[in-house]
Amino acid sequence: MNELTYLLLFATVALSLGIIERNRLRKNINKIPTRVLVNGIRGKSTVTRLIMGIMKENGDRVVGKTTGTSARMFYWDQEEEEPIIRGLQGPNISEQKHMARKVVKRKADAFVSECMAVNPEYQKIFQAQLVQANITVITNIMEDHLDVMGPTVDDIAAAFSSTIPKNGYVVIPETTYQRYFEQIAKKKNSQVVVARESDIDEEYLKKFSFMIFPENAALALAVSDILEIDRDVALRGMLTAPVDPGAMRVHRFGKELAPKYFFNGFAANDATSTLNIWDRVKDLDYPMNHKTIIMNCRDDRMDRTLQFVDDVLPHLDADSLVLIGRGTSPIVQAHKDGKLPFENLINLEKRSVDVVMEELEKIPGNSVIYGIGNIKGSGEELAAVIEEKGLKEVSLEDYRTDEVTFLPNDKLAERRRSKQKQPVSSNDVKVGTAQLPLK
Repeated sequence: MNELTYLLLFATVALSLGIIERNRLRKNINKIPTRVLVNGIRGKSTVTRLIMGIMKENGDRVVGKTTGTSARMFYWDQEEEEPIIRGLQGPNISEQKHMARKVVKRKADAFVSECMAVNPEYQKIFQAQLVQANITVITNIMEDHLDVMGPTVDDIAAAFSSTIPKNGYVVIPETTYQRYFEQIAKKKNSQVVVARESDIDEEYLKKFSFMIFPENAALALAVSDILEIDRDVALRGMLTAPVDPGAMRVHRFGKELAPKYFFNGFAANDATSTLNIWDRVKDLDYPMNHKTIIMNCRDDRMDRTLQFVDDVLPHLDADSLVLIGRGTSPIVQAHKDGKLPFENLINLEKRSVDVVMEELEKIPGNSVIYGIGNIKGSGEELAAVIEEKGLKEVSLEDYRTDEVTFLPNDKLAERRRSKQKQPVSSNDVKVGTAQLPLK
C-alpha cells in the first residue's frame, strides 16, 4: 500500500474510535438523570458545593466536582473528598469524561459540576459533549478573563450563553443580561429562572462558618426549587454543604479579648470581587476600631497593580494601607499624589513575613484586616502564618447587623456602565415557576 492508503486507513480508524468514544460518553451521561453545570466568573465552587449539600440533604445520590487549584470530587456517601490528580499538561476539559464514568460507576443519580472551560469555544464543547447539563447556573457576568473571553463584558455573556441547555433550565442572578439570556434560552426550548437575593435572609447567612454572598445562596436555592426540594431541606443542606478549601473564613489573631479579624481576599484578584468582599465585611458589622488593607503586589502583574490604583484602592475606606510583595511603586506614587484615601501607608516591599507580622501586631485590637491583590508569594505566606497564629474559630452568627437591603453589588460595573451596552431587563420570571421536565 502507498502512503496515501496508509493515511486514509489511519484516518478511518481514528474516526471510528472517536465515534465509539463519543457514543460511550453519551450513554454514560444519559445514565445520570440530573446534571447541573455551574458557570460564571466568581462563586462557581461555592455554588457547586451549596447545590451538592442541598441534594445530599434531600437524600439524593449526588456527586460534586470543582476545578481550579483545589480540583476535587466529593460524594454523598463519604466525608473525605477526592483530589483530582492531573498530569504535566494540567487542567484539560477532556478529564470530564473520566469523571462521568466515576459518577456512573457509583450509581449516582445527580452530578453537579463546575465549568472548567474559559475559552468560549471550549465552553460550548464542555456543555454540548462532556456535560450535557439539564440545568445550567450562571453565577455572574463581570469583567475578567477579557484576554480570552472578551474584549467586552457582552462577549463574556455570549460565551456563557453557549452553555444554556436544550429542553432544560438556566438559573441566573438579577442582571441586566436577563433579556439576552431569555432570547437564547427560548431558541433552545429552555426556561430562565432568576434567583432573587430577597429570598435569602441575612440572619440565615450568619449561620455559615465562612463568608457567603447572598446571591450565591439564592442561586442554589433556585436550583432546589426547580428540583422541587422542600425549602427547609434546602436551607439545612446549604449549611451542611462541604466547605471549599478556598472559602473565606474569618481568622482571629492577637489578644483574646480584643482580637484582630483577618479576611483573606488575596485570591479575589479582580477589582469587582475585591470591592464586593469589602462591602460584605462591613455589612457583617465586625468591630472596626481600625481598618487595614494589605495589598500584595507582584512585579510580573503590574497591570493588576495599576488597575487597583485606579479602580479599587480609592474606594476602600480604611485607615491604613500596608504594601507587601514586589512592585509597589505605582501605589506609593499615587498615595504621594493624594489619589488614595489612606491616612497611613506602610511600604514593606520585599520584607519577610516576620517583619510584616510585627507590623500587624501594632494594629489595635477589635480591628479588621483585609488582604487583597495577589495570593501568590507573600500573600500566601502571610495568610498561612495568620491562620497558624489564629485564635479559636468564630461563627459569623455572633455578629448582628441592622436590616440590610441587598441589591446587585457591582460597583466597578456601575462606574463603567456608560461605556457598556446594557440589554433591557425584565421582571416576569420567578423562581420555581418553571415546569419543563428534566430530560
